[in-house]
Amino acid sequence: MEFNLELETKRLERKLTHIAEKGFLPQELLQIVSNTAVLQLASRANVTVQPLQPQVTSGMHIQGAPLVDRAAFAYDPKETAILFGKMLAMLDKAEEPLASSATKIRKAIEDKELSIQEACDAFISDDNMFFADWAARIPESPSLVRFLAQGSVTPSLQAQTELLKEHRSDEEPWPYGHCPHCGSQPLIASLKEKEGLKYLTCSFCRLEYRAKRLQCAFCGEEDHNKLEYFKADGEAGYEVHVCKTCSCYIKISDFREFDRVSIPVLDDLESLTLDILARKQGYARPTLSAWGF
Repeated sequence: MEFNLELETKRLERKLTHIAEKGFLPQELLQIVSNTAVLQLASRANVTVQPLQPQVTSGMHIQGAPLVDRAAFAYDPKETAILFGKMLAMLDKAEEPLASSATKIRKAIEDKELSIQEACDAFISDDNMFFADWAARIPESPSLVRFLAQGSVTPSLQAQTELLKEHRSDEEPWPYGHCPHCGSQPLIASLKEKEGLKYLTCSFCRLEYRAKRLQCAFCGEEDHNKLEYFKADGEAGYEVHVCKTCSCYIKISDFREFDRVSIPVLDDLESLTLDILARKQGYARPTLSAWGF
């Protein structure tokens, strides 16, 4: 499907307005996320990527193998560097300690202690040691380098995963606890269409893919006695589904009865209250947010 910048911009504006009206997020955080999302949309319209070819046979894929390894994903180096720079400049105007941390990162780039390519490659390869090292160097903003790397490569990842769709059918639910394209774990779920079909959003490439309605998104548990869900006051349209087998949870948005826009990465941010409740009950989510924290 061809990317429609005008349509996606309108959807983003509606979503951001709704989140702002709820008034529960710190203004600075909301501003950073809003600006980042706007920059990513503009970048998504400009990125140029080469199509990925499946690394497995159709038979292997049916048995659960993702089409490609996460490390196979590439990004538009020029557009990614531009976006990285714009995000870094945005943080110059943020409150402390983010502004000072952004200055440290810029100096590290100028001194060739850090390169944009190095940071982005580390995100693609899931090199947690790299980001742990930079978290130790900038303890006042430990997630900032990951945030910049993840944010700047995401438009390219979205473009590549969109091209991969031609190599598989989404008519039947994907029954495995990882993305059918890249093998990463899901970030959030949503219910769509009249039948309430369940879709998961990949935490890495952002693919939305069909999944079984009554199944743990991570370990595949289908015993209804081990699957529970709960809601929270003030969070209409959201549920938390928990699995007693693996002790993991995933949030689900269901806006079928609401005139609201669903943008999974922002649905995740809007429903932070449910993360807190799930963790208080002893459940965990094995993925970071779409913003690197």
